[in-house]
Amino acid sequence: MGLGSESLITEVRDLLGGRLVIPSIQRGYVWQRPQVPHLLDSLYRGYPVGSLLLWKTTMEVPLRQASVLQEAQHQLHPAILLDGQQRLTSLAKVFAPEKIVGGPLDVRFDIDSQTFLNPSGAQKSPRLVRVTALMADDAQFSSILRDAGVTPSDPDYDEIYSRARRVHAIRDYRIPVITVESDDYEEVAEIFARVNQGGRRLSKGDLVYSAIGARWPEGLDTIDAFNADLASERFALDREAVLRLMGLLAGSGAHAIKLINKSMSGTDLKSAWAETERALKLGIDFLKGECGIPRAAVLTSPNVVVTPSLFLYRRGSSISAHDIDSLRRWVYTAMAFSHYSNQVEGKLDIEARLIREQTGEALWDELLRRASGARPVGAKIEGTELASRTYSSSWFNLLYIAALRRQAKDWHSHQALAAAPMTSSSKIEYHHVFPKARVEKDHGRAVTNNIANLAFISGATNRKISAALPVDYLAKVPVEHLADQWVPSDPRLWALEAFPQFLAARQELLAKALNDLLGLTETRAAGDEPADDELYLEDDDVEFDRPAGTGRRPGGAIAAHIAQCFAGRSADLELTVQEIKAMPSDDYDSGEVSAGALSAALDAGRVPGFTWVPGSSPRRVRQA
Repeated sequence: MGLGSESLITEVRDLLGGRLVIPSIQRGYVWQRPQVPHLLDSLYRGYPVGSLLLWKTTMEVPLRQASVLQEAQHQLHPAILLDGQQRLTSLAKVFAPEKIVGGPLDVRFDIDSQTFLNPSGAQKSPRLVRVTALMADDAQFSSILRDAGVTPSDPDYDEIYSRARRVHAIRDYRIPVITVESDDYEEVAEIFARVNQGGRRLSKGDLVYSAIGARWPEGLDTIDAFNADLASERFALDREAVLRLMGLLAGSGAHAIKLINKSMSGTDLKSAWAETERALKLGIDFLKGECGIPRAAVLTSPNVVVTPSLFLYRRGSSISAHDIDSLRRWVYTAMAFSHYSNQVEGKLDIEARLIREQTGEALWDELLRRASGARPVGAKIEGTELASRTYSSSWFNLLYIAALRRQAKDWHSHQALAAAPMTSSSKIEYHHVFPKARVEKDHGRAVTNNIANLAFISGATNRKISAALPVDYLAKVPVEHLADQWVPSDPRLWALEAFPQFLAARQELLAKALNDLLGLTETRAAGDEPADDELYLEDDDVEFDRPAGTGRRPGGAIAAHIAQCFAGRSADLELTVQEIKAMPSDDYDSGEVSAGALSAALDAGRVPGFTWVPGSSPRRVRQA
C-alpha cells in the first residue's frame, strides 16, 4: 500500500479522462448542492478534506457510470476509486460544467465576504463570481474582476485580486492519495473497511457481489430477485450469511471472499447460486414449519439458517424423523447459546465437514456439543440463570417461539399471537407485567426489564392495560392464557410488594419452558461451571491469542476485567465490547480477551453489576 499526494486538478483530470473509474459497489453521486460550497470553502482555507483511496488491480472489476462524462479508457487497467467519489465528482462538475451528467451545478464566490454559495434567483450581484471561471486553466483575473465591477482604481483591488488567485489555487491543493495494488479481494476489502471515511461503509460482501456481477452479468439481478422474494415472506437474510452458504455449496468454504478466486468462473457462480436458492428454500421452510420461527427477525443470528439449509439440501430424501427432531434441537441450541457470536466462518466450515462425513447419533452429538459452547450438552437451565436476562437475551427470542408453538393468545382480544411482529413498534409488543412506572424506581432498570417481567401481547392490549398493576388486571385474563406464557397463577404474587417473589417464581417456569424447548434434562453438578475464557470457544477452529503456557484463567476473570474497566469512572459510562476488549486489566493484556468471551459472559449473567444497554448498536455495556 502506497501513500503519496497529488494535486486536485491532476486527480480531477484523471477522473474526466477515464484513468480513474468508479466500481459498481459504490453508490452513485448523492451529494446535495449545499455540500459543494462547503467543500470549496474548506479547500480555500487549506483545511483537511480527507484522502483518496485508489485500487490498482489486474482483475476484472464491474464499474458504474460516473456522474461526469468520461473519455474512453486509455489504460488496460485504470485505477479504481474506492473512496473519494463524492468529492472528486463535485470538483469535476465545477472545473468542467460541460461534462456534467444531470442538472447544472452553479457555485459562486462572494469576493467581499469570501464565501462560497449556490446563488438563488434573487441573488443577482455581479460580485458573486462563478467559481468555474476562477478555476479555468487560462483564468483572466483582471477581466473577471472587471465584470464584477472591481477595477484597479478600487482601493481593495489588490486584496480582491489575491482572493481570486486563492480560489484558482484550489487546483493545486495537495490531497493525500492511498494506493492499494493487489489482486487479493480479501485484502482490499479489509483495507477498505478500515480506511473508508463517512458515507456508506461497504463490506466484503459488497466486494463479492461486485465480482459476481463481473463474472456472471445477470447474477446480481437474479440474486436480488430472490432476496426480494424472501423479503416478501418476511425472511430477508443478511447478505453475508447467504454468501457463506453459497461458498459452502460451491466448495470454496464459508469465507465468502473465496467465491471470487480466479478459479471460480461465471458458470461456477451461476451453478452455486442455483443450489443456494434450493437449499435456502428448504432451510427457511424448516425454520418456519418445524421450528415455528415466523420470520428472520426472530433469529438470533442470520447464520443460523446456513447449517439447516446445507443439511437438508445435502441429505435429500435420506432424512429420518430423528434427523428432523435433532436438527430442530440444534437450531434452538445454536440460538440459545449464541453459537455464531464469533468465529462464524470456522464454525460453519466444521459443520459442513461434519454433515459431509458423519451420520446418525455421531453427527448430532457433535453438532449439539459445538452449538452448546462451553455448556455441557443437555445441562438444564436453572431459574436463577434468568435473573440477569432481559429482552436483549437470546432466551427472550426462544420464549417467543415457545409461546407461538403453544398457540398463546392475546390477553384481551383472545386471538392467537402467531407470526405477528415482536418489536415494540409493531402489532405485537412485549409487555411489562408489573409496569415500569411502578417498580423501576425501587428495583432498578435491569430488574424491571427482566425476562420474567415480560409477556407477549398486542399493542392495543398493552395500551389498554397501561400502568395497571397485575393484581388489578390479571384476574380478568383466562387462566389458560396466563399459563401459555408461564405466568404464576397465585394471585398473592400479583401484588406490588410481591414483585421479587413473582420474578423468582416465573423465572423457574420460564427455565422449564426453555428446557422443554431445548430438550435439556440433566442437572448440572455443583462446580461444573466453565472458566470464563472458555465460553463459546472451540477446540480446533479457534485462533486464540493467549500465550502458550498460561493455561486456563479462574472463573470470574472476565467479570473482574469488566469491573476494572469501569472502576473509578462515571456511573453513567457505557462501553462497547471492543472498547472493553482493548483495555488492560490485572487478568488480561489489551486485546487479549476475545469479544466473544466477553459477550458470552454477559449473556450468561456471569458479570454481576453489569448489563447490556437495551437497543444499543453496537451493543454497549453499563453498570446495572
